[in-house]
Amino acid sequence: MSSLSERTSLAARVVERPRELQEVALIMVDGTEIRGMLHRAHGSRTLDFLNRQSEAFVAMTDALVFRGQSSENVSFIAVNKAHIVRVVEAADAE
Repeated sequence: MSSLSERTSLAARVVERPRELQEVALIMVDGTEIRGMLHRAHGSRTLDFLNRQSEAFVAMTDALVFRGQSSENVSFIAVNKAHIVRVVEAADAE
């Protein structure tokens, strides 16, 4: 049996929360567009996940960031949800 501190540690909480990936495009308040894989809580819809108040940032991987005429590939980016204006989900492959 594990101790209370082992069951409630940050590492335990991260392991217990599986994530799902959703391909999205985020449009930010400054016009920046970020396309990539959004990491959301397992079993949650993208909109529900973005509306949760418990997390201020969302994680994205394999992202392409467009600022005006320039673009940049990034392997990881944390995005402040307060700066997101619009979310577009990629169509599910059938």
